[in-house]
Amino acid sequence: MTATPLQVLSRPFAVEPITHVMLPDGIFDNAIYNLEITCHVTNTSSADLTDVEVYLEGVSDPGVAVVPQTHTLPRVPANATVTVSWRANFENASPGKPRVSVVATAAGFSSRRSLSQIFVTQTRFDTTAQAWTCTLDEGTLTMSKVKVIGPGDAWDRDPADGKCHDTPLGPWVPVGFTAEWQPNPAYEGVHGDLPFSDPWWKVVALIVFIIAALVGIIAAAAGAGTFNVGVKGTFEETDPSVSCCTPAPKTEWTVAGVAGVVASVALAVACSDAADPWWRGQEATPPGAGEKTLAEKVEASWSLPQAPNAGEAYTADVEWTYTRTTDAGTYTHSVSETQTNIHVCDDVTVTTPSVVHLWDPLWVNATFTRPDTSQFRGPELYGLCVFRSPGPDGLFFVERLTDDGLGKDPAANDGTYAATFDLERAAGILAKNKLPVDGRWRVFVYGQDVNLTKPGTPPEVAAQTIGGFMVASALTLTFDPNLPCPLKAQAVIDVV
Repeated sequence: MTATPLQVLSRPFAVEPITHVMLPDGIFDNAIYNLEITCHVTNTSSADLTDVEVYLEGVSDPGVAVVPQTHTLPRVPANATVTVSWRANFENASPGKPRVSVVATAAGFSSRRSLSQIFVTQTRFDTTAQAWTCTLDEGTLTMSKVKVIGPGDAWDRDPADGKCHDTPLGPWVPVGFTAEWQPNPAYEGVHGDLPFSDPWWKVVALIVFIIAALVGIIAAAAGAGTFNVGVKGTFEETDPSVSCCTPAPKTEWTVAGVAGVVASVALAVACSDAADPWWRGQEATPPGAGEKTLAEKVEASWSLPQAPNAGEAYTADVEWTYTRTTDAGTYTHSVSETQTNIHVCDDVTVTTPSVVHLWDPLWVNATFTRPDTSQFRGPELYGLCVFRSPGPDGLFFVERLTDDGLGKDPAANDGTYAATFDLERAAGILAKNKLPVDGRWRVFVYGQDVNLTKPGTPPEVAAQTIGGFMVASALTLTFDPNLPCPLKAQAVIDVV
């Protein structure tokens, strides 16, 4: 019997289940204990598959504890890519590249196993040194002297009592840092190994920053036990402050998580996608024959002429200095330049029914268009749709946007992403909170780009593709406290 033509063709990625956001480049970090192992599974045939089952067989690192679950799909269209996830606890995971085994079956076929690698890091905060460390196989990155544009007061205050949360929620816009890379082992030549033989060192720096941003949200939402408290830290704040929509406690954790990602990626934009300061600094400071590089340091600072909003080609005026320390001496290289965000979405179009009768499902179609008029399609985007129930105290419900030809999605890979929400699922939760089901529901959509680089791509080429940037968001950041900063609904649906 022929093997089922369903395969995992790209690296599985990490999604934080409280905020629903993808971690930078999909990398897992054991500072956050509970994460979702999210996979794109593709029907590689030109025919529909029926009675599909997909399950995660195991992870090669025994420290990753997966919650067993079999996903059943009545149909997967020809050439479609479906998104599936498994909850897993990474508390005891080791830094490295463990393998993940996913098994798929369909009617008329035997099972097929897909083996993929995931990337795992370990971030901690040293209260004595006031520095974060991120450990992986190729070495350790230590970040200190992080400067940020901090949030306005309203963001961190609970409207119920006006008090600040124990761990601020953010958003924190980074504008500078000192980062030291300790390669393991010391190396000869111009370049050392890239982390995981894939991303730039700046992606590891971004992981540290987003982990630090997310733990406050996770702590506020779920309490202790879901993240490593050793990752907490403080930032050196600068002027001005950043303002955006204030999330209501216990209902808008996705909004807070999106804000954290949108703000944090300013660090990655400042450090360039083509080649980051570490790589460029190495090229500019070739050591002598036989010298071994023991440590590398990047000191960077930048200004942002405008707020770093998702999907916009905002700029960062950057100055950085790279220092290479070898067993024979020290080499430095400095750069002053302007970088531009290239993770851009020019237009988001959202379509919904204007009226839905009570207990019929809500649905949304959305397209995401790049500046060159091409559209994100299929697995190129990790999309979310947030439905807010009627009234000023409405609750938020999150569904994934997918372009897989299922449900209200007209066809796989056509650039139209769809989400459906069952009102009956919300009825009990709303009743418990004494909130109505009928009335005006508001719709918000978000999208993060996905790293689809094929395994085996040369490291310096693979590193130039980075995933996890928020390219579309209903939330806006501003540095002007006098400007309104609403959470902008892209559509409304009246339930009658």
